[in-house]
Amino acid sequence: MADDSTGGEQIMKSALEIALEKTSHIEAKDDPKQLSDDEKQQVRDINQEFDSKIAELEIEFSRRIRELAEQHGEQTLKQHLPHFDQELRNARDAINAERQAALKAFLESIGKA
Repeated sequence: MADDSTGGEQIMKSALEIALEKTSHIEAKDDPKQLSDDEKQQVRDINQEFDSKIAELEIEFSRRIRELAEQHGEQTLKQHLPHFDQELRNARDAINAERQAALKAFLESIGKA
């Protein structure tokens, strides 16, 4: 801080404070693409639907892995795990692609895509 001519301290403002002062007169305007509370809930519902599909998929894969280990042993399981892992990844990716398509279709249907 630098002394001013009266012997007091001059306070330096941060860049953020200066920017806030310069833009304080600007009013926020509604973003036409901003979602209403109801629309936000619909987006959450879509996401929940696809999260449920992924959870069901993971449960099914866990069951298949357990069955493989019980029926054929750990060695066979170790050999097949990379295949299961890739299959699970591909299935998750497909569900997430469906999710994105559903969200895009919803946003387009309300004119906010």
